[in-house]
Amino acid sequence: MTARPSVVFVHAHPDDEAIFTGGTIARLAGLGHRVTVVFLTNGDVDPTGELAAVRVAEARAACELLGVARVEFLGQGDSGLDAALALPGSSWWADRATLAERLAAVLVEEAAAATVVYDSGGIYGHPDHLVVHRVGHAAAMLAGTPCVYEATVDREYLHFVETHLVGHAVQSLLGMEIAATNAAPLGVPTVEVSVTVDVREVASQKRAAMAAHASQIGPDSEALTMATDTFDGVYGYEWFIRAHGAAGPLDPLAF
Repeated sequence: MTARPSVVFVHAHPDDEAIFTGGTIARLAGLGHRVTVVFLTNGDVDPTGELAAVRVAEARAACELLGVARVEFLGQGDSGLDAALALPGSSWWADRATLAERLAAVLVEEAAAATVVYDSGGIYGHPDHLVVHRVGHAAAMLAGTPCVYEATVDREYLHFVETHLVGHAVQSLLGMEIAATNAAPLGVPTVEVSVTVDVREVASQKRAAMAAHASQIGPDSEALTMATDTFDGVYGYEWFIRAHGAAGPLDPLAF
């Protein structure tokens, strides 16, 4: 049987892979694609600290649940919500050319047919997410990766469902309550989405992967306690912009 194309997902923090792309990863892996996940940070301001070690272990457990074949960490510190306050050692102050070269090496090793980064706003404006967008595109150019997708959220869709975790993230970023989850900065309007993937058939895998990040998504989290049909409505679709190249491995999954 002909091998399915390899896909490399690039994420900012452990738990982003499950929240934003867990279902797509599970569907690709279930179809026989080799999936690699690369994390920019170890999930803590101190990339060698105790929390970082916990989050790295959680990420590996979550990725195993999703069928990921390879997990890599670029080992940067979390920049926090405000780039102006980011500490030395964080991704915000890292040499981005070096990060792009390291990521490009993974893309070449995997002979990646596509890579998945974040949209130009980093989905919700977190500094580390902005770095993923910039470094991810640079790495794809260096590696000659033929297709680049940008993970995003459909802000118009999220306006009509129960609060998504990204809505809480936006509230933290803005330092204030927001009336609706489609308030900027958050994702893109529906018309800008290239590929919507229906992941309801693997929602239990996605939910289990989210639960594996217990340090960030506790067992009493709304995302883990909501009814199954509600979870399917909030987290049962994932959205991507095809930013570069012709149709790639995610396009056949389009809803």
